[in-house]
Amino acid sequence: MDDQKTLVFIREEIDSIDAEIIALLESRFNLTREIGRIKRSLDRALFDESREEEILKKIDELPLIYPKHDLKAIFKSIMKTSLNQQKVDE
Repeated sequence: MDDQKTLVFIREEIDSIDAEIIALLESRFNLTREIGRIKRSLDRALFDESREEEILKKIDELPLIYPKHDLKAIFKSIMKTSLNQQKVDE
């Protein structure tokens, strides 16, 4: 396969992975909205610092080639978006 065809193929693979990531984020978002509903019914705070730290710690423990500080930044953004939506859902 020549380089041009390889480039197109790889980009198509990336597009497919991006679609999977978006679908997974949607699933995660729906679950975190449900968590927000449950926390409100239990009269618990929406923000759980220990849970956020637990998620970020798991990233540190993974054997990754992806830069962990960048992955943590992505997850912090995901968690912030989820928390913001839980607040809107109140």
